[in-house]
Amino acid sequence: MDTLLPGISAERVPTSRLTVNVLSVPGRTGPPVLFVHGNVSSSLFWQPAMLALPGQYRPLAIDLRGFGDTDPEPVDATRGLRDYADDLAAVIAALGLSPVHLAGWSMGGGAVLQYLADRPDEHQVASLTLVAPVSPFGFGGTRDTGGTLCDPSGAGCGCGAANPDFVARLAASDRTDESPLPRGGH
Repeated sequence: MDTLLPGISAERVPTSRLTVNVLSVPGRTGPPVLFVHGNVSSSLFWQPAMLALPGQYRPLAIDLRGFGDTDPEPVDATRGLRDYADDLAAVIAALGLSPVHLAGWSMGGGAVLQYLADRPDEHQVASLTLVAPVSPFGFGGTRDTGGTLCDPSGAGCGCGAANPDFVARLAASDRTDESPLPRGGH
């Protein structure tokens, strides 16, 4: 695990789907607030927000599959973000987080939206906060409000949208402040 801020602890929680890394603030009780990170990130992103959350809430942040210390299970791109959404449901069930306040950023926001779209009749969510969410249908191109894939493989744009220097730095595990923006620019 990378560096935890003082006041944050980590625990691997077995669920019905996989074992998920969960950050928490020990001793905090009350209504749970579950933070879900974006792509090329981890639960560590949410640590400052967890510590800043008012004391009457129980802050939690998860690592999605393949990120941080959560099991590196594969993702089926033809399901959009459903693997992540189903994992989210499994964590909520395993920890008994109903009702839960959800906060999702980027890909995590898309996973939270898919979680809600697949469970419209369940009343497990107390509130929803989205920060720059992606589509709940994932990164592949879709052509309608039902998320019908443009290509059966679930392929994304395929147009070289990522900054090549950013991709090279990812491959080299570069975590410096000099890393470029994902889609170009400085």
